[in-house]
Amino acid sequence: MRAVTADFVNKSQSPRISEIEQPRVSADEILVKVVYGGMNAADWQYSQGMTKAIPAGNLNIMGFEAAGVVASVGPGASGFRAGDRVMFARTGTTGDAGTFAEYVAVPVDLACRVPDWMSLAEAAATPICFMTAYIALFADDLGNTKPGQKILIHGGSGGVGSFAIQLAKYGGLLVAATGRSANRDYMIGMGADLAIDYADPDKGIVAQTREWAPEGVDMVFDAVRQNTLPDALEALKPGGTLVSISTGLDTSNLDEQMRASHERGFRHVRCFAHWPERIGKVPLVNILERHGIRIPPVEEVELRHLQSAIERLKGGHNRGKLVLKMAAD
Repeated sequence: MRAVTADFVNKSQSPRISEIEQPRVSADEILVKVVYGGMNAADWQYSQGMTKAIPAGNLNIMGFEAAGVVASVGPGASGFRAGDRVMFARTGTTGDAGTFAEYVAVPVDLACRVPDWMSLAEAAATPICFMTAYIALFADDLGNTKPGQKILIHGGSGGVGSFAIQLAKYGGLLVAATGRSANRDYMIGMGADLAIDYADPDKGIVAQTREWAPEGVDMVFDAVRQNTLPDALEALKPGGTLVSISTGLDTSNLDEQMRASHERGFRHVRCFAHWPERIGKVPLVNILERHGIRIPPVEEVELRHLQSAIERLKGGHNRGKLVLKMAAD
C-alpha cells in the first residue's frame, strides 16, 4: 500500500510516497481504509527531523489524524462494523502508526463515528485541532477558563484557532483573536469579539489587546506553536495563564520561558497537539452538534501534490485546514 514516510536522513526526499506492507489488525483494533489525512504544522516539522522526540534514521509513517471507512474489525473490537465512516487520531508521535497511509490499524477507543452531516474531508480535519483547542481552553491543568473571562487567541484563522474561537464562545468567554487583515471578517464570523491584525504597522498585538482589556486578559492561547508571540505575558493580567502549543522542536526554549513566566507570577503551561489518552473523554461529535460548532474551511490536496502542500504548511498562513487525499470516496 502507499504511505507517506519520513526517514530524517535524506531530508531533501523527506517526506516521500513509499510502498509498504498493509498493517495487520490486533484483537482490539479496526482496519480503516483512509480517504483523507488531516495535515498539521507538525507534519513538516517532523518530516525534517526538527523534533527531539524522533531519532534520526527512523522510518516513520507521517500524519496525526484521518478519516475513512472501516475495512475490517478485530475479533475483540466492538462498536464498529465494516463500512462505518470513522475519524481518528494516531496512537503516538513516532513509528508506524501514522495516518498518511491507505490503510491504518486503529484502536477502537481512538476512533469516532462520523455523523451523516459531516464529509470525510471535514472529519479528517477535525480530531487534532478540535481536541487541542478544547483541552487548552478547559482542562483543569491547562487553561481552566471560566465564563466571563477574557482570552486572546493567537492564530485565530488556522485550524486550531478556528475551533478555539468557537469553543471559547461556547464556554462563555470574551474572545480577541489575531490574524491577517484579510481574515478579520472570517474570525468575527467564527465568533471573535475583537479581530486583531498582527501585522498592523502602528499598533502591536499587545497594544490592541490592552485597548480591549485594559487590565489584561485572563488567558493567552498561542494556537500556532511555541515562541510565536514573544511578548504574550504583557497582554495578561497579573496571575493570568499562557498556554503554548508544544511540538518538541529542537530550537525551542519553552522550558526556560515557562520558568521565567512562573517567576513573574504567571501560569505558563504546555499544550501538546496530540492527546491520545484524552480523546475518548471528550464528546467531540456531541459538542459539535449541540452547540453548532462549524468545521473550519477544508481544502483537499491530491497525494501527487504532497511536497507543495508541505511547503504551504511551512508558510503557516492557511485558513482552516489542508487534507491529503489518500483514496477515492
